[in-house]
Amino acid sequence: MKKYLFFTLILLFFSDQQSIAAPLISGISTNEINIDTKFKGAQILLFGAKGDAGNIVITVRGPKKNFLVTKKQKLLGVWYNGVRVNFENSYSFFSIFSTFNNGEIQEDIMKDLELGKDFLDFSTSTKINEKDKNDFKVELIEKMEKNNLYNNSANKVEFLDETLFKIMLNFPKNIVRGIYTVELYLIKENTLISFQSIPIYVNQVGISAKISDFAIRQDMLYGLVAVALALVVGWLANYIFARFIGK
Repeated sequence: MKKYLFFTLILLFFSDQQSIAAPLISGISTNEINIDTKFKGAQILLFGAKGDAGNIVITVRGPKKNFLVTKKQKLLGVWYNGVRVNFENSYSFFSIFSTFNNGEIQEDIMKDLELGKDFLDFSTSTKINEKDKNDFKVELIEKMEKNNLYNNSANKVEFLDETLFKIMLNFPKNIVRGIYTVELYLIKENTLISFQSIPIYVNQVGISAKISDFAIRQDMLYGLVAVALALVVGWLANYIFARFIGK
């Protein structure tokens, strides 16, 4: 509570109109998240003030990665993996906050700035028609929403008065490490007035970080170790069952 009181005092400092020289001023409580074996998610306070008229849109974008989406198909009563689409360089996390009401912002600027899950660019080298690509895109988005990595709709920005605002950024426990970007847009009459970007560094620490780094740097050796451990565990389980339970 003391930490958030400190940032509230900063917001009160912003309330002096003379101190708001720029159209948009913002800050965050921390720009680092450390993931260990006990990590259960994190919250970061974003605060700021706007010195010009307009609406605010805030997005949080996670590091880009490739996603393989497989369509299940049925043949003679048996389900199997059918067509596969590889979406390249897609956001691993996406969250959005806005002061706009539904329908107030034009689609052109939403597409240009990728403001919303439906306007994110999901590029793929897989040869597929546009309709099927959109179906696979919807399936990927639904999966990301189910894992709390994409939010369903834009959350509201909480204002303390006409200029001061604050929001709580929530990060689930299954986020990947990398650089996340908080982006703030001040939009007036469907024109971008001001833009700010704040990085958040998500690091993996402890034994999980060492295992992850080992898997990346020594991928072949890691695979051999994983297979050997699986064989040992399987043999040990069979031995225990035959020696003590099978009787």
